[in-house]
Amino acid sequence: MLIEESLTALLRALQSASDTQDISRYLLLCIQLESELIPLSLLSSAARILALLANPSNVTLLTSQFLATPAIWGPSTNLPTIVAVIGVIRSASCHLLRLYDTSHPPKPPGLSTTLALEEWTAAVIKGTDRASPRSKQALVLSGLLQGLQSRNYSGLSNRLQHEFVISVNLSVRVDSSRSVVTDRALVIAVSQVFDLLGVSARNALDLDLLLPMLTEAVFFSGSGIHQGYFLGTIDADVLETVGKKFDWSTKSHSYLQLQSTASGPLVADLGRISRLAAFSAEHATDSITLSRLLQDLFEISRSLCVQWRQNKLSEVDASEQDLFLSDNTIRKTLPLLWRVLRSCMFSIVIILTACTGRLLSDNLIPKENVPPSAMQILKVLRNVCFISSRLGTDTLSQHSFVYLTAVDIISQYPKFTEALLDQLRPAQIGLIPQHPLDRCLDTYFLNTAEHFATGLNTKIADGLLLSAAMPYLGTNDERKSLEAFEAAHSVMLAVMAAPHNNDLTVSRIETYAGRLFEVFPQSLSPRQFRLAFTQLVRIASPPSLVSVQRPLLPSTLLEIIRSRVETASSQPLTSLSKNGEDDVHPMSEQAALVLALIHSLPCLQLETLEDWLPAIPRLCYRVQDPVLRHVCYSGFWDVMSNGEMDLDRAVLCANWWNTEWGREMVLYGGEKVMSGSMIKDEASSP
Repeated sequence: MLIEESLTALLRALQSASDTQDISRYLLLCIQLESELIPLSLLSSAARILALLANPSNVTLLTSQFLATPAIWGPSTNLPTIVAVIGVIRSASCHLLRLYDTSHPPKPPGLSTTLALEEWTAAVIKGTDRASPRSKQALVLSGLLQGLQSRNYSGLSNRLQHEFVISVNLSVRVDSSRSVVTDRALVIAVSQVFDLLGVSARNALDLDLLLPMLTEAVFFSGSGIHQGYFLGTIDADVLETVGKKFDWSTKSHSYLQLQSTASGPLVADLGRISRLAAFSAEHATDSITLSRLLQDLFEISRSLCVQWRQNKLSEVDASEQDLFLSDNTIRKTLPLLWRVLRSCMFSIVIILTACTGRLLSDNLIPKENVPPSAMQILKVLRNVCFISSRLGTDTLSQHSFVYLTAVDIISQYPKFTEALLDQLRPAQIGLIPQHPLDRCLDTYFLNTAEHFATGLNTKIADGLLLSAAMPYLGTNDERKSLEAFEAAHSVMLAVMAAPHNNDLTVSRIETYAGRLFEVFPQSLSPRQFRLAFTQLVRIASPPSLVSVQRPLLPSTLLEIIRSRVETASSQPLTSLSKNGEDDVHPMSEQAALVLALIHSLPCLQLETLEDWLPAIPRLCYRVQDPVLRHVCYSGFWDVMSNGEMDLDRAVLCANWWNTEWGREMVLYGGEKVMSGSMIKDEASSP
């Protein structure tokens, strides 16, 4: 009788209260479990009562009341309240399964016998009768699926999945009674059970209609990201404190709003919703739906970028946070902001992955729509690059796939390539902007332009790419411009490597070589300098046309290296890499120069290579650090033996090693010695 009395009290509360607050004030149920009185909240009480009712009519009655009461579905209904209905059904079904679990303790005394699981489930479904909107039925069925399959019970799975798919499809097609809040709850309901659905059930969902609901709920609604408007509200709460540092308080309105956004049902469940949206994008049958999806993603990414610029935090570079931000901001408020922004970026990238896959092999998408869609994808990634740059794009394989695939698609269409670069170009070419966001966008442009450099005509390569890269080629003493600095060097080398840019290369290569030696080792890591120098020698050597007009340039570059080794420092260099790409051993300037020369040997013509082979052991011997000296010797051996040399150069190296005292010069410190001769310093042997 105790359960029936509790049911009566609960029903009276649901019928009398005007909202959930009234219910909480009106009702405090106490169920006697294990000889104790345990006060329970409304939803916990409802879940317990629903699971323990012995009369199927009462189960049906309580379910129908939950779907009709104004306390839950009134004008002031919010999303957490509706989502809680799913939790009630899920908790009730879980509790019922525990009662049927043989390993569970016996039921407490005083409780009536519960219904059979199939009978109870049928009674709950009956409570979602035809008078209830289909969207509400979908919420109940979602809770049932989650609860029953949480303990691997699959007896009713197929039936429930079928009913759930029908309810969702009818809801998105013909249910005119749906409210905005109900749409949001429906998105959560589908995302929560999506992984539990079979393949046939997933494919039976009306994905063309469901996909716009997903993106609107997550990215544009006030319950979700809301187009990133929370970023713009931060500025007013970022205040200057003692010591001229900016502080964003944990008690500020914008931070409390961000906490509410981050803990909301949509943002908290963003991972599952994103996977559902990606599946929908992958299987949608209407190409217009995909075009609208890309446009929506572009709009949300642009809004995030614009809103980020509008607060003071965007003016502080990541490398300068300790100088300009308070400890409270760095340790408490800022981490939550970046966690939300990272979730947004990951969600966008996951959806873009599905869109990119369709561009590659889907015949439903008109061919003329493929390059504009790829352009849209690259513009979306540009807008969120201020987030991805904090993580490093290499940390997310899906980001690399989307980016590189879109680049490959665009590179096949020269007109679209030029149009894209024109849209991505820096606002002020020839200047390094002061705002960190602008420098980040410049870096994205340079990194992207590098992929297209060899396919652009000389006029655009010179007027756009090199003009944008030149300001970043100077000596870079500030770590905050390091990534743009590296990207600028890559663009220069890519442009000069294009055969049709021969005249441009001849006019720029000597200037660039001078810049390269100026900025090392202050602004280039040993690995980056080695790669740049090797590429420079390759550009200047046959069969490049540059070697016809500048035949002595490769030897000149090597001579500069040799002269600098004499005066270079032997102290370990400070690491500049953010991604752990430096060499395994801490390099000195001296060793880095020698290794750069060694790695350029496969690019030299035979006569030049023959002249420089005897010089390498002497240069290695001059490296003062024994460990780095051994690294140089090992690098020399690897270059000669690991296949980097072509056949003619490999034969030349083999002859030098075996018959021209090469082995003895390496083993005995760079001098030619006769077999059996006395060696002064054998400690130099690697």
